[in-house]
Amino acid sequence: MSDQRQASTYRLVGYAMILTAAALFGFNGNVSALLFDEGMTPVTLVQFRMLIGGLCLLLVMLTAWRGGLKLPRRNWGWIVAFGLALAMVTYTYFVSISRLPIAIALVIQFSAPAWIALGEAVWKRRLPTLHVMISILLTFGGIIFLTGLWKQNLNGLDRLGLLFACLSVLAYITYLLLGRRVGRDVPSITSTAYGALVAAAFWFCVQPPWTVPASTWQPHNLLLILVVGIVGMAIPFSLTLGSLRRLDATRVGIAGMLELVSAGIIAYFWLGQRLDPVQISGGVLVMAGITILQLERPEPEIAPVD
Repeated sequence: MSDQRQASTYRLVGYAMILTAAALFGFNGNVSALLFDEGMTPVTLVQFRMLIGGLCLLLVMLTAWRGGLKLPRRNWGWIVAFGLALAMVTYTYFVSISRLPIAIALVIQFSAPAWIALGEAVWKRRLPTLHVMISILLTFGGIIFLTGLWKQNLNGLDRLGLLFACLSVLAYITYLLLGRRVGRDVPSITSTAYGALVAAAFWFCVQPPWTVPASTWQPHNLLLILVVGIVGMAIPFSLTLGSLRRLDATRVGIAGMLELVSAGIIAYFWLGQRLDPVQISGGVLVMAGITILQLERPEPEIAPVD
């Protein structure tokens, strides 16, 4: 009985991590929107987001946990792959929403948990649990209501935008799967720090510092970039990887859909954007789907705690 209680607690901590991360990602989306309104490009925001986030986590380890700086040589290949996936997740998403109606881009992006569940079912030759299937239906339906997909004209969609939307799904799935693999051997703070620095190095090769637009260096923009790097990268990505040590990628992906709900709520109170009754019902459906996941009976085995 005590083992089952311990397993339940272990999983609940994982859900608390990813739900907190999703709320922070929602806040980050609103801050990023302000920067895009100032004319900042997706590449510039992504490269500084990764650089600041990685350096902040390195500073934390240098001052409070030097043991976290150690990374076994056998894991460097996984960290590089994870960092490149990290580099592509946000960029492909930003490009897709810049060329497509945001509702369509979001529905494609958040279809990732369904694809992961389908792949897992094929790989293991068994259907996902009833909790997972109901949760996917509720959360995906909620996303459709939140975004108002049925109002969009699907004719003449930008092909490059659709390509990047599909790439964003692949990048997100790869990020989740690699994050779970890296989490077997490497603490979440360590893997997030090194992965972010790999991602930053990649994007600074694409856009060297001397080609960064001059408007980036304005004090107001620099402050917002700092917030994005800390609150929108270092903390939530570390929490996401921590949750992947406790939950599988499908459940983390479903719980991560709270990002859209939190972004809408924050935009309502901060930016004055209104939510109609259909959008509110969509948010309720997403929350219901996430709640059902947490009611699932935990697996008997217990993974080692960080």
